Amino acid sequence: MDKGKRSVKIFIYGLISQVITLLLGIIIPKLLIVSYGSEVNGLLSSVRQIFVYVALLEAGIGTASLQALYAPMAKGDHQKTSEIMAATDHYYKRTGVLYGICVLILALIYPIFINSEIPMPVVAGVIIFQGASGVINYLFQGKFAILLRVDGKSYITTNATTIVNVASKFAQIILILMGCDILVVQGAYFVINLTQMLYITWYVKKHYSWLDLKVQPNYSSLSQSKNVIIHQISGLIFNNTDILVLTYFCGLKVVSVYSLYALIINCVSNIIDTICSSVEFILGQAFNSDRQRFLKLQETYETYYLAVSFAFFTVTLIMLPSFIEIYSVGITDAVYVDKYLPFLFVVLNILMYSRRTSSQIINFAGHFKQTQLRSIIESIINLSVSLVLVYYIGIYGVLIGTIAALLYRTNDVIIYANCNILGRKPWKTYRRWIQNIVVMIVCVWMINYILPPMNDYFIWALNAIWVFLLCFGMYFAVDSLCDRKSFYMIKEIIGNAFLKRIKKKK
Repeated sequence: MDKGKRSVKIFIYGLISQVITLLLGIIIPKLLIVSYGSEVNGLLSSVRQIFVYVALLEAGIGTASLQALYAPMAKGDHQKTSEIMAATDHYYKRTGVLYGICVLILALIYPIFINSEIPMPVVAGVIIFQGASGVINYLFQGKFAILLRVDGKSYITTNATTIVNVASKFAQIILILMGCDILVVQGAYFVINLTQMLYITWYVKKHYSWLDLKVQPNYSSLSQSKNVIIHQISGLIFNNTDILVLTYFCGLKVVSVYSLYALIINCVSNIIDTICSSVEFILGQAFNSDRQRFLKLQETYETYYLAVSFAFFTVTLIMLPSFIEIYSVGITDAVYVDKYLPFLFVVLNILMYSRRTSSQIINFAGHFKQTQLRSIIESIINLSVSLVLVYYIGIYGVLIGTIAALLYRTNDVIIYANCNILGRKPWKTYRRWIQNIVVMIVCVWMINYILPPMNDYFIWALNAIWVFLLCFGMYFAVDSLCDRKSFYMIKEIIGNAFLKRIKKKK
């Protein structure tokens, strides 16, 4: 299968996965809140964030392995690929054991310190079921997911995840409606997730029969992991501090409000990630084998990636307030409707995701050590501003803290990638930002002016469709007009793919 087909498959399957995850994902929190209360929903969100920090035990091996595998996979060097994978396997198994120990310790300690009316045994049980999935991932399927991603076959993992998510979420919905205990609900989720591990392991053994994990591990190929871990620590503090700070200072009900907005925004973000990952392996291999081709691809990719990112978040900013109003009907133990939260969440994510193209260049180049101090500064800004402002303005404070850090780091990433790696000025990237911000302001003002009131999901969905089409049309038109070289190149790529398909049919 050629790279173009792989890229399309990654995108299509990833998009289907995210849409299904979004639809099922927004149902379960509502059921949890109505059936068990906002505190239980807040507890689940808080525990998930804790295990994100426990994942630091991975020590950057995954990212270092990903970067190390691009070159040998592009050259078809099976021996070196096996050596890198053997080293990855060794580190991941060690991580799985340590992760399991942490799960047990947290199950004993966390219930003592949390301020909640939820019984301690229930809290401990939730932690064990949440953490057990991580243990299984590191012991069995984690290393294989990295290999599939580098080879442009992440759609295999995506499809497995989609099927498992659908099955587990349907099981959760049925159990909640039956009035089962929350531990039974979490247990069902864990058991069904085991099937994904079995499938991924079987797939890799069947389709990568040349892979030998018993060869001498190439530990030196993962030496960058020491520098990656600094980025991971900073990234985890940056991306996951908000819920933990809110858990301590504001309580689980506020965490539930935050997590609901974050859930919807993350679903949108994951769709953008799907688009990104569908071509990431092509860019990564080109960077390590054909720099001139990479530069041409990068220009086109950045133009339309920024357009797509801004378009999705523009639709979110317009449609999220009315969705929350409809969604929160019947919930009385916490206030979910807020006129400022959609704006803050969207600003935060625009700053985060629109720097992705520049971040990828840094990752492809392996400049982890050179940029680790900058990543630390980002986390310090985020944590310090959040801790100060949460006293005065609560949930708004932690979001403003994250935005403050992003204003620094996003500009730093853009400047570093362009000046230090590509050897050019960052003006093109900034110019694309400016043109997309202008389009965003126009779209939000114009559509909000004509958008009718909405009081049910059907009317909301009908309006979301035309808002989506209008926003994407405007972004595509403006960005294609301002970046004509990118437009001609994407036109050429699509045209060549179409001609190739016709020739195969003949």
